[in-house]
Amino acid sequence: MEKIETALKEGGRRVVKTWSRRSTILPTFVGANVMVHNGHKFIPLFITENMVGHKLGEFAPTRTFRGHSGDRKGKK
Repeated sequence: MEKIETALKEGGRRVVKTWSRRSTILPTFVGANVMVHNGHKFIPLFITENMVGHKLGEFAPTRTFRGHSGDRKGKK
């Protein structure tokens, strides 16, 4: 929370890296640039008003969906 507040005071250009996916987004975070770790790499986020009340981990998916195996049968 302190890192995001100092980043916003500097003008919002500073990016804050975090591994904490369980942190709740507060109204004071709006306008901040955050990079959330998804287990493999950092995913960049720009926090908007619609994200308030959600968790940081909701916006950094950990798995890549490649489609269902049954979808390929019909294309032959």
